[in-house]
Formats: sequence, structure tokens, C-alpha cells
Amino acid sequence: MNKTSKKSLQEAAEWLVKQQEKPLTPVEQTQLEHWQQSSANNRFAWQRAQRFINQVDTLPKDIAYAVLNRPDDKERRLNIGKLALLLATGPIAWGAYKTVESQHWRADYRTAKGQMKQVTLPDGTQVTLNTATAFDAFFDGKERLLALREGEIQLHVTKVTSQDFRPFIVSTQEAFLSPLEANFTVRQYRHTTRLGVIEGRVEAMPKFAEHKEKNIILAGHQAELSDHSLLSHEALSSDTISWLNNMLAVHNMPLHQFIQEVSRYHRGLLRVSPKIENIEISGAFPITDINVILNMLSNTYPIEIKNHLGNYWITLEAV
Repeated sequence: MNKTSKKSLQEAAEWLVKQQEKPLTPVEQTQLEHWQQSSANNRFAWQRAQRFINQVDTLPKDIAYAVLNRPDDKERRLNIGKLALLLATGPIAWGAYKTVESQHWRADYRTAKGQMKQVTLPDGTQVTLNTATAFDAFFDGKERLLALREGEIQLHVTKVTSQDFRPFIVSTQEAFLSPLEANFTVRQYRHTTRLGVIEGRVEAMPKFAEHKEKNIILAGHQAELSDHSLLSHEALSSDTISWLNNMLAVHNMPLHQFIQEVSRYHRGLLRVSPKIENIEISGAFPITDINVILNMLSNTYPIEIKNHLGNYWITLEAV
């Protein structure tokens, strides 16, 4: 890459961040148009920027949010630099992620972002998939195994008398879960697994624990597990199972964390101003309608909702 094209990509990144912070003024819009027309490198760089916006929802959240979610904080210049690098590498940089992402679509059962559905496995086990969830199911004479790749599920496992079906096991990245006539939920976080038992009981065993202890989680309780240990064991929270009623229930959750939860159901990008990111949010919100959630926030808290690129890019700012 020559110095001229590198400079154009840097400037395109600056214009893109400026455009997402707030709508451009007529003067700024004219300046942007003149900048694009001034050279072929600038036009090429701006085309890359627009392509990035169109594909930003397919990028890993740690990349997308690091670059775009807080452009007005002290790391603004660093984030612009990251964005310029992404614009420069384009599909090459995204290719590795897309390879991993495509594995989601090769799973036996899956849901897209914002989608929920129910399936019945060969042994009669009923599974409800929450948003952006994927799992594989393996049934043979030795095991009944459900491997959760990502997302969140509810399982209603009933007792089977047929010798064709062996003990049921749910495998996550961190743990093996063995239910016996249980109704329970499992969520795969980045480095932990959360189990919530509604009925029955579930044996939970971290995959790499020094001592292979089987922790028994009874109905009305939930647990958090790493791959080495049981991190917590407490009463089942309504927050854990509220999604089964199409609700997101929270209590004193910081706004930035709340918006991360809402983002699981929104196909666009949600951005929170650092000035309000620690406002504590409480209540029950319908996950089937993001606009209702945003209206509830703006009517209850000192929050202003701003839309960019239609309803795709949404910014929450201080009133």
C-alpha cells in the first residue's frame, strides 16, 4: 500500500467516525463530497468505508464495538487507526472470522439473530432456541449428546425407557451437564456456562476440573461454571429465564451491559455514550420489539435515542 492510499484510508476512517457521532452539517457534507472527488484513492477508500458499514453486523463484537462504539473517548485516535486498518485489509481481515461464523450455519439446529424457535429431538426432548443459537445433536447406542456451540437454550428432557437411548449429556465449551427428567436452561457466554434448573436436577461437571466432582444443581437454582470450577451456585433468578416469556428482565444493570443484552436481538449496531453508560436499568422489556425497549428507556431515564442509517445504527446519548 502506498502512502497516498494509506492516507486516504485514514481520512475515510475519520469521516466515517464523524458521520456516526452525529449527522453531518451541510458544510461537512459538502466537504466530504469534495474530499471524495479530489482523488481516485479517496473514492476507493470511501467505497471501502461504505462496504464496512454494510458488513459491520457480521464482524466480531469485540472488533466492531472497540472501533465504533466509543469514538468520542480518549482512545478515539487509536480506534480510528484500527478502523483504517480494517478498511485496508477488507475481506482478508474478515475472512478468518467468517470461516468461524459459517460454522454456526453448519450446525444441526440454529437460529439467526432475533429469531427463536422450538425443536423436538429424536428421543422426544424438547429444545427452545433463543436468539443467535447453534447446537449439534448426536444420538447412537452409546450416548445422547447435545453440543451447544453458542447462544442459549431451554431443554425439557423426559425419562425414556427404550434401550436405544442412553443418558443425555449437554456439552458446552466449559462443562458437561447431565439432566435426569429436568427442565432447564443453558447459556454459553464467552468463557463461562450458566445453568438454570426449573424442574428436576442436573449434574454439572467442569471439563478440566482437577477433581471430577459432579455438582448437583436442583430445581430452583442456577450455577455458573468455568472449564475448571463451579464459580457460583445460587437461587434461580427470574432474569435467567425471562427470555422464555419473550422478556428481558434486569435489576440495577448498567446501561452498557443492558444494551449488550439487547444487542443479541438487534441486527444492527447499538451504541451508548460513555456519559450515560453506567446508568442502572431495572424492569422487564419485550425482546420481540427493540423500538419498544428504546421508547421505555427514553421515557424512564435521561436518555435520548438517535437513529443513523435508518434503524440500523442506533445511538443512546444523554438528554
